Amino acid sequence: MSNDTKRNNVAARQSTVCVPRVLLPANADMRKWSVVACDQFTSDKAYWDKLYEYTGNAPSTLNMILPECYLGCCDEAERSAGIEKTMREYLSSELFYEVNSFVSVSRKFASGKVRRGLVCAIDLTDYEYAAGNKALIRATEGTVEERLPPRVKIRERCPLELPHVMLLADDPKNILFSAVCGHEGKTLYDFELNAGGGHITGKEVADSQAVINAFAALKEDTEARCGEDLLLLVGDGNHSLAAAKKCYEKAKAENDETAELKRYALCEIVNLYDSGIEFEPIHRALFGVNPESVAKELKELSAGFPLPAVMRGGGREYEYALPAEPISAVAFVQDFAAKYAEKTGCAIDYIHGENALNKLGDKPDCAAIPLPPIDKSGFTEYILRNGVLPKKTFSMGHAEEKRYYLEARRIGK
Repeated sequence: MSNDTKRNNVAARQSTVCVPRVLLPANADMRKWSVVACDQFTSDKAYWDKLYEYTGNAPSTLNMILPECYLGCCDEAERSAGIEKTMREYLSSELFYEVNSFVSVSRKFASGKVRRGLVCAIDLTDYEYAAGNKALIRATEGTVEERLPPRVKIRERCPLELPHVMLLADDPKNILFSAVCGHEGKTLYDFELNAGGGHITGKEVADSQAVINAFAALKEDTEARCGEDLLLLVGDGNHSLAAAKKCYEKAKAENDETAELKRYALCEIVNLYDSGIEFEPIHRALFGVNPESVAKELKELSAGFPLPAVMRGGGREYEYALPAEPISAVAFVQDFAAKYAEKTGCAIDYIHGENALNKLGDKPDCAAIPLPPIDKSGFTEYILRNGVLPKKTFSMGHAEEKRYYLEARRIGK
């Protein structure tokens, strides 16, 4: 086992949440380096094409991810192979420097709101995504197994991970970030994100033990309030985290020397009650359909529901109805969309933002179905009582407010 792996183990074994060994670019244009999560703008190829044009030949995290809008494209295999190649080129060129610290993040959006976060490593043995599990770190929505293989295939052969995973701490007393804010040190990055992502600042946390102690206090407080052993819930990036778990389990089973590195995953933790966090709905869009036929069936099935709603398709609006309770509304539309796709062979996509949905609603072969936002009060209690939410129930903010890739961590040779 290498010295790097041994050092990683020492840091990692302190707790479920661990001090990460973060890699950051030493001399890169940070505006071109950092890009939004790969699962955003999935039906807007123009967004990503423009981003590739903007970053050009500059070092960029864009060259180390596979935007989901390209899944199924003729060059998917070539793009996937390029990810590993780029990572190794960046490593061999000594682009990175290492920071052995938690990273305190402040993200200011165009709206003026600010979201606080903490970049850390988590022990994947304490995370589960199966419904009904009692792990310390749990998924909040159903995991679609067929979405995991492309992510696993890329991750298992790559030497680096770049996270867009965001975990939620149910922390109404602000135990965690009171400790983080009291021990901020050197500024690591401070710049304007591209494509309307706002401004981001990252600082070292000078006293790691104070933060680890805060996590222990948070765990005790959460257990006292919720009646269960619980530390964190997955807000964004559950499929990436699930893929990371599968890669670790495979490496462990094969006695791979990188298994201990793969045991941990880099994430950003945020407080559920942070004023900068808003739960946004994830809408549904059906492609390759006759919108009028979709609307007719949707209206018939929703008869009797109390909440008026409007679907768009082919530039027209169609009325239907939804259950009053937002989570029930999501469950109804998801069930309808899945059954309609199975029956007709149409494609489903999950859309962040009303503007993006409305644009799709102008397409002649698309049915754009809006959904209401859920309330984050009582969120944890719902998960503990009912298990995971329906698939794609909520998004933490608009597409531009999702996590941008920035920090990296070594997970392989």
